[in-house]
Amino acid sequence: MKNEHIRRLPKQYVESLLTATGMPSALNAVAQNLPGIAAKRVRLGGKNALLGGVAVLIAGVSLLAPDNGYAEEKSVNYELEYENSRLKEELLKAKAESERLKKALADSGNPAAAQPPAADAATGAAAVSTPVPAVAAKEKAVVSETPKALGEVVVQSRRREEKLQDVPLPISVVGSETTKRDNIVTVQEITQKVPNLLFTASNARQTSIAIRGLGKNASDEARDPSVGVQVDNVPIIWPGSAFTNFVDLDHIELLRGPQGTLQGKNANLGLLNIVTKLPTWTPQYYVEGFAGDRDSLQGKVSASGPVIDGLLAYRGSFYIDRRDGFVDNLDGPVTVGKLKETDRLGGRLQFLFTPTDKVSARIILDRATATNSQIADYVVADPDTFINGDSRAGKSYSSRLARDYFNVNGKTFKPIVGDPRKVQFDDIRASRGDQEGVSGQIDVDLGRHKLSSISAYRWGLFEPHNDGDRSPYAISEIAGGTVEARQWSQELRLTSQEPGFGFIDYQVGGLALRTDNEVTSQTAYGADAGAFYAGQKVYDRLNASAIGRELMKDSMNGLLTTTKLNPTVTSLSAFAQADLHFTDKATLTLGVRDTYEDRSNSSNKYYSTPNQNLSLSNAKYAGATAQNIADAISIRGDGVSGGQLGNVYGEVARQGIEENSQNWLVNPNYKFNRNLMAYFSVSGGEKAGAALFDANGLAENAAPEKVLDYELGVKTSWLNRKLFVNINLYDTIVNDYQARMSVLDTTKNDGSFRTKTGNVGEIEMRGVEIETSWNAYQGLNLFFNGAYNNAVYNDFANAPCPFEYNTPTVACDFTGKTIPNAPEFTANFGADYRRPLGFYGLDGVIFLNNSYRSRANMNADLSIYGIQDAYHLTDGGLGVATHNGKYNLSLIARNIFDTNYLTNVGSLSSTGTVSGVQGEARYFGVSFRSNF
Repeated sequence: MKNEHIRRLPKQYVESLLTATGMPSALNAVAQNLPGIAAKRVRLGGKNALLGGVAVLIAGVSLLAPDNGYAEEKSVNYELEYENSRLKEELLKAKAESERLKKALADSGNPAAAQPPAADAATGAAAVSTPVPAVAAKEKAVVSETPKALGEVVVQSRRREEKLQDVPLPISVVGSETTKRDNIVTVQEITQKVPNLLFTASNARQTSIAIRGLGKNASDEARDPSVGVQVDNVPIIWPGSAFTNFVDLDHIELLRGPQGTLQGKNANLGLLNIVTKLPTWTPQYYVEGFAGDRDSLQGKVSASGPVIDGLLAYRGSFYIDRRDGFVDNLDGPVTVGKLKETDRLGGRLQFLFTPTDKVSARIILDRATATNSQIADYVVADPDTFINGDSRAGKSYSSRLARDYFNVNGKTFKPIVGDPRKVQFDDIRASRGDQEGVSGQIDVDLGRHKLSSISAYRWGLFEPHNDGDRSPYAISEIAGGTVEARQWSQELRLTSQEPGFGFIDYQVGGLALRTDNEVTSQTAYGADAGAFYAGQKVYDRLNASAIGRELMKDSMNGLLTTTKLNPTVTSLSAFAQADLHFTDKATLTLGVRDTYEDRSNSSNKYYSTPNQNLSLSNAKYAGATAQNIADAISIRGDGVSGGQLGNVYGEVARQGIEENSQNWLVNPNYKFNRNLMAYFSVSGGEKAGAALFDANGLAENAAPEKVLDYELGVKTSWLNRKLFVNINLYDTIVNDYQARMSVLDTTKNDGSFRTKTGNVGEIEMRGVEIETSWNAYQGLNLFFNGAYNNAVYNDFANAPCPFEYNTPTVACDFTGKTIPNAPEFTANFGADYRRPLGFYGLDGVIFLNNSYRSRANMNADLSIYGIQDAYHLTDGGLGVATHNGKYNLSLIARNIFDTNYLTNVGSLSSTGTVSGVQGEARYFGVSFRSNF
């Protein structure tokens, strides 16, 4: 799919196509009339005026393009121009290497061999027939790790290598140079490099990725995430697989908007595409070590080279990442260390098999494990009253623990509130997250086409051991859901290598996918649970006598509740995408996808207890009254309703849904000249519904989620291509977004509401994203990535009210409110400077990055306690490196100013507090890297 093969169409055909499509005159007209269009579409006024201003700016950039603007210019094939530039650069490197070898051979006493090879008359390159010393085959170029400017970045987002500036879509890229220098290995760290990307994770199951504020999907294996993840062409369905370290990276791409017409699994809001390095035919070795405060120890090693020269190559990589936490547990032994620690280990092994020059196969095996002590969320707030002033006495976490049952040495227990670095947990055990997989990609060159087959299997396991009550008492000793996730996928793609009809590049394909998740949610209650969960009146009656206290203890002590779910998905899809090159400048991309899915689920809820017989007939409770027995049963529940048990409905039959969904894309773009490209895209997507159950074991499925997305942008270069500025204006409308909502509880006659996973009427996200890079001075590079995002509920009249409202008989109307986890402004900016020191071939290196998030509500129910104020995160480093990048020694610091910030806030309840998920604290250390 290379444009250099494109033949120019007959003039009459081109004219007819341009007349039919209105290109490029339509784009010129859009540029000239965009301010008026934007004013109508965006409804200018207040904050939205910013979007109109950006629309005017895009129009201005289109009209005031650098170089020749709209003037008639000589037809240029920019891909050929880029290829020519790349070959010239390689030629210069080859000449330098030739001089080095010539000098080495001359020094060895073989002046004849030191003569330069004959040059090819056409290209100036050395003739391949010239004998080359055997050692030359073993030499490899080691290049500087200076991060690339936007104009130099090459991506594979459209299944071919092309420069980022030539891709007519809003894509952000983090290159391998940046990931090495800044020690970026997790998705959380990636968010500090690209605008409008957010990540939340307490553990593997509590993992979610959001683009433009939307996409969170933690702890629900029955629903697909709205933001997809793909690693080396394999779709990753279970979000917990993103809770790991990604190493040996080539680059990372963030694609915004509905995906699926070109490859892989469909994703409604975007795709995080992670690409690792390939095996090589020349030996390559990489070693990196990091040691610092908080007992940090990180190591990465990789090796690559031939097994059988020209036939089989390998690449192996391994990492270890350990770091003490930053949250003090005041009820745990000091020797255990602080919570929120990191303990990860993993490796990958690849093989590249090339039996002929037409066939290649890449096999990848990987394994990773991550453990951490438990969820260490802290108490953000536990108010004494509701916002209407009513008391929460006996109905709050703190007031329950203030009961005399929990007194310590005659003193009332008071939980720590508002300190993100202190918790009080009595039960400290490690939670485990493992994953492994194998994939095979076979590519066959058929001449005019390339056939690709990608087969993969992945397995993941998460075993939680959380202190569910977050206190030093034996209340909820084990809480959480164990997940065993399996997926199988087979994808086929047929890609054109020569344009059809002389002007159409295309790719067609299909994906078969099967997922099978086994989820076991359990809660084990301890000896103190009865005193905690009892209502105030029940507690007062039972606490008045010894037998009452015995019944209160036995009501919950040893109780184990279990709920099992088994969501499965069978997905079959076909997709096609084509680029119609009307001229060297005007291209129209069209894409379509159809997906069939069979989604089903089963459920089983049961319990066990050593104190089954809570009755007067039990001799253990001699002297108890009927009221005592009834009170004890009310704490536990009778298994039909009420208490902690609720409805223990047993095993229910598998149920599910079958659906067809479509994705589509229309994406015209126009290259005005070598420094300006403008594009527009409109695309639609659909995420399948979900097979779910309510609290009584009845089917309560969610409907499909639909997206309509508009993108309008320009990619420009200035100052002799030293400054690159990309601007993207977007408007994304999501209908039937899958989320929690309020519905009338028909099992009660008091008019109260309950929550369920359903569909929000409409959400709209509008804004602008800007990405820039500037080679301001030799060795000095600056970058700025920013976004303005106005994400609101257009229709959400049945939202669950925050618990502090104390309004169980009404639903809240969030229409017009900003959605949670959506800061209005995000920005990432920084600089790196590299300067020769003048001795031993060393360079001085320094870099500084800053990530900014504006004020946002991080609670799903928009609680008043969920506000996270605006904050900055600053990372930096300085060190020395050899000019060719072979060795690097640096001091690196993350979160230099040790900023406290939240990535998510839980909701208040009658037995729980407002809880907060803390962001990573400061750590620093020394890093050493070497290529050899």
